Amino acid sequence: MPSLLCVAASAKICPTFLRIIESLFLDTPSSFEAAMGIFSPDQDTSEAVAQLKKLVDTLPAKARDSIVKLMEKIDKSLLCN
Repeated sequence: MPSLLCVAASAKICPTFLRIIESLFLDTPSSFEAAMGIFSPDQDTSEAVAQLKKLVDTLPAKARDSIVKLMEKIDKSLLCN
């Protein structure tokens, strides 16, 4: 299975990917859609990520904030650097 988080020459997570994930958890649906738009997703993908955003938005704000904080902690950990 190919890695979604790093390029072959680096184990570092792509900053743009992190921003998209952060947007998924913290931004409005329209802001998230705009962030995804730079990648020109096809219609099926656009609909799928819109559905994902709706599901994520059902989580309490505190839970979403905690998830983002965990992702930041993981990214900064010695296991990722």
